[in-house]
Amino acid sequence: MAATETALANQALLLMGQAPIDDIDGTNVQEEKVAIIFDETRDATLMDGPEDGWEFAKHTYHGIDREELTITAFTYLSATTTTVTITTHTLVAGDMVTIDGTTNYDGTYDVVSVGTTATIVITKAWVADDATGTAYWTSNDYAYRFAIPTCLMVLKTKVGGIELTDWRERGAYILTNEESSEVDMDLVSAITTVTTFPAYFTELLVVNLAIDLHYNLTQDLNAIQVLKEKQMVKKHKAFAMDERRKYVKEKSTSWVDAGHNTDFIE
Repeated sequence: MAATETALANQALLLMGQAPIDDIDGTNVQEEKVAIIFDETRDATLMDGPEDGWEFAKHTYHGIDREELTITAFTYLSATTTTVTITTHTLVAGDMVTIDGTTNYDGTYDVVSVGTTATIVITKAWVADDATGTAYWTSNDYAYRFAIPTCLMVLKTKVGGIELTDWRERGAYILTNEESSEVDMDLVSAITTVTTFPAYFTELLVVNLAIDLHYNLTQDLNAIQVLKEKQMVKKHKAFAMDERRKYVKEKSTSWVDAGHNTDFIE
């Protein structure tokens, strides 16, 4: 197993019949190209794992709160619209928001326009400056929005350990109709420390890196085809080895110790 990114990159270059580099963080043209391709290939290999994700790269992020936007003021804009000052947001014109915790503005409204990252305009006549409340993104299709933690991809979204089936990933958010103020997410982590990679994953990554480097450095299609055949073998092996990490076989003699035998009843 490679101890450094440079060592791993040189394994790939060796497969290609290319000269090794001195340092993946070096400044010559070859080293800079390898560095760029290395990061892209590493992340792509982490994402291109088994259906439920690589066991070593999975992480469950618990208690992700529904996105909340704190309201600090309501301001008159016109006879039919009101400006709402809120915390920094990513809302756009055409979105819908649900407002809660106010005296005069609780309800769901269309966002007519966005003045700045701290204000929106809603279709509601101004009544008074409640100067309080919370705004939540919502829509006709999905009622709840949760920000995705830093990761490469989301595998599952769960509430109370039960996997949801109605969620969708949109940009940096998970959208769902699950009536909950928080969810858990199974993620593929953006692992960058090569010493934490299992040997079987490192072997696959080396072959993937050699293929990607060939495309960018040599365009040798015959060599690429040979490596792709090797890639399939390494991929099947890696998937099988990773699958073993899901289960721990325990051996117990309690049944026999209690005086029972192991014969089958005919």
